[in-house]
Amino acid sequence: MQRLMALRRLGAVYGLIEEIHSIEARMAAADVGEAETAIRAETNTLHLAWREEREAMRGQDSLGRSAMAAREEVAIRKTRQLEPILERRREIREAAKTRHMDSRLWSERMKSLIDGEAGKIAALEQRRLQAASDDRFLAQRKGKKRRADLLRERPEER
Repeated sequence: MQRLMALRRLGAVYGLIEEIHSIEARMAAADVGEAETAIRAETNTLHLAWREEREAMRGQDSLGRSAMAAREEVAIRKTRQLEPILERRREIREAAKTRHMDSRLWSERMKSLIDGEAGKIAALEQRRLQAASDDRFLAQRKGKKRRADLLRERPEER
């Protein structure tokens, strides 16, 4: 029974570790989403700058064209800065996902081990109860047989 209790405590630890890794994986996925959103925003800014630059060229607005060219350059530089961040975050996300899956497998193995041990203990307890019941039955039967034998040996006492 102590072994089962120890296994259950260990199983709880494995469950907590799995939960920690799950949280890490979700946070890493959120970080990737954040970087992807930032890159999409810069891409949208870049496309908008291209359109506005074309409009400025059509309207022969050299100041507007220069402003949009600068905006375009800023968007390109920000995107270049964000791309390695995104790649790093993707690597971190994959590592966190792998850790979570590994800890989940270990947690499930531990749960299976605990269930198996609980089954063994229950079967052992059932065998003990059955053995005790069998012993009582045999003791009663033996007692009845002794009484019957005693009665046969001493017929005068009846």
